[in-house]
Amino acid sequence: MNTDDLQLPYSVKSRLKEFGYNDLWPPQEEAVRAGILDGANALISTPTASGKTLTAMIAVSKVIIETGLKAVYISPLRALAGEKYFEFKNFFSGITKSDGGEIRVCISTGDYDVNPSYLSSCDLIITTNERFDSIMRHRVKWLERVGLFIFDEIHLLSDESRGATLEFVLTESIAKYSGSQFIALSATVSNCEEIAGWLGFKSVSIDWRPVKLTEGVAYDEKITKYDGSQESIEGRGALLDNIVNRELENGHQVLVFAETRKKAVELAKRLSNISKSHSGIISVKYPEEEEETSISRILQSLISVGTAFHHAGIPTEYRALIEKLFIDGKLKIICSTPTLAAGVNLPAHTVIVNSVYRYNGSRMEPIKIMEYKQMAGRAGRPKFDESGECIVIANSEQQASWIMDNYIRGYPEPISSKLNLKSTELLTLAHISISRLSSEREIDAFFNRTLFAKQFGNVDVRESLDYLKDAGFIRKLKNGKYETTAIGRLVGELYISPSTAKEFIKNIVHIKNEVDLTMPLICLASTSEDIDPKLSLNSSDQAEINSILELEPRLLRYVSQDTYARSLLGLYAWVNEFSEQEILDRYRIDPGDLFRLTDSAEWLMHSYLQLGHMMGLSASKFETAIYRIKYGVKEELIDLVKVEKVGRKRSRALYNAGIKNLDALAAANPQNISQIRSIGPGLATKIVMGARKLVAKRV
Repeated sequence: MNTDDLQLPYSVKSRLKEFGYNDLWPPQEEAVRAGILDGANALISTPTASGKTLTAMIAVSKVIIETGLKAVYISPLRALAGEKYFEFKNFFSGITKSDGGEIRVCISTGDYDVNPSYLSSCDLIITTNERFDSIMRHRVKWLERVGLFIFDEIHLLSDESRGATLEFVLTESIAKYSGSQFIALSATVSNCEEIAGWLGFKSVSIDWRPVKLTEGVAYDEKITKYDGSQESIEGRGALLDNIVNRELENGHQVLVFAETRKKAVELAKRLSNISKSHSGIISVKYPEEEEETSISRILQSLISVGTAFHHAGIPTEYRALIEKLFIDGKLKIICSTPTLAAGVNLPAHTVIVNSVYRYNGSRMEPIKIMEYKQMAGRAGRPKFDESGECIVIANSEQQASWIMDNYIRGYPEPISSKLNLKSTELLTLAHISISRLSSEREIDAFFNRTLFAKQFGNVDVRESLDYLKDAGFIRKLKNGKYETTAIGRLVGELYISPSTAKEFIKNIVHIKNEVDLTMPLICLASTSEDIDPKLSLNSSDQAEINSILELEPRLLRYVSQDTYARSLLGLYAWVNEFSEQEILDRYRIDPGDLFRLTDSAEWLMHSYLQLGHMMGLSASKFETAIYRIKYGVKEELIDLVKVEKVGRKRSRALYNAGIKNLDALAAANPQNISQIRSIGPGLATKIVMGARKLVAKRV
């Protein structure tokens, strides 16, 4: 089907031609035949890189331009949401609506308690599952003007960490906005018809991809392909090294998926000798860092010769740099954990899976077939490669045969609900928050519409209702319906679990007598199910936890056996100005994980402030704790870190140089400030001027 044949505005068809889309790919054509341009609800299940985003684009353009309604695109990850935002913004740039106004594309992925009414002027809103859940809880009027909801990557219904939220928002939105169109996008799954039946959607399932994929298993100096043919691999090094060398000699980029973060780093170091011989030395502008760590130093040394490692523990700025350098063709090799396979769109000609085993916290176990298919799907770059190759490394002939039968010739596992892994109290409160009023029968009906109910049976919410009522988060009216109380509505809008709020409220009696709330709130945050990541205690850390509690025994009331003690240690070290390298060495918390930890803790501090305010506590009581968590400083530096460009290290350097507060910094001579380590002349002037502006606002 030619794009000229589509029932779309001329401006959209012109843009498709401009972007090189003259003919639809088979999955896109099937979606159009299924009626996505005529308002039909559809589940589109096709392999990675088979054109699902373009399918979404044409459906969005039809709704926005011809009906004047909005569209919402819901992604499972912030990184994916960011990627889609730039894709859609680029596509719709210069295209106007029927009223002559330009299509406004917006993104909203955080700040869950910020009222999303400001998005009412947007035509296309890109968001995440969690933020969309939060948006629905705020009951904003503009949701009633949404003509199309698109849910991306819905095979993640089976994901243990994200699946429950996705299932909840899917079930809730389909019921609440039944007059709108829904499109669900998914990788290939074996029970597509079952999921489409549960959703009430048409099913579009086609196993087609634009770039031919060749899959094989490598063992004993040869690669055995899907069709039984074999290819010898020559070289003096290990089998993986020889395969990578061959691919680089053929001008290909390589993604190597490793089983652990440690293995990804180890392989990147090893393979950097190969990339160096093919790429030479690369000149790169690295991210500015106030605190350099061993991770950033190792990355810089590897990137300079064409290799990098990639995992959730590296700094965000470095992840973005690595992805850009790889897309630009400057990096030849990335060694990654599987997080990259489910993350941003980063294809390579060749994908190598170093092992099909993963550590689950207690032992090594085989990965799911779906996870393998996600990794293999990164092989082959549309518009650049005619074919892509995925090679799995085996360590025995028996294992090679099993990998071939189970993974390469196997089919992904069916999607199964993970709703039971989410707190029923949280979901029940969320549903009541969204619906305003809901009887027990209506709540039961909602849960009976979930995938969990279809696959495993009904959900009993009576205990959850009792829990929420006893906690003071909901009340039962005379007509038998439930509504949220003021505190319950706040908990829903803050997007924290009822147990987190309940634990804080229980401790109000102690909190109001505390002078510095930093450590009590850190202890409560580390006990919360909302803290991320949840870092359990290692045996070697027990003595440090004991010493903290012995030093400040009052903290015992804020911790429990459910406390994620290494998260507590990381936050304790952060607010006491341990360097990122010290935290990495001492507690094995990578910089990326430390950022997530402090970011989630900062959010919890903000939530505690809001709850405390409703319970009669002054906002000023929380100020010290919030600043210390945000900037990672002791109390005496809070005044200084408020100045832009002055972080935890520079504020300490200023303090040690005799600049103790904001007034002293505002009165300082920039030339003197420039003599302090890590502060040059230009930065010194900006810092002093920033301090003067803050002092002026204070007067």
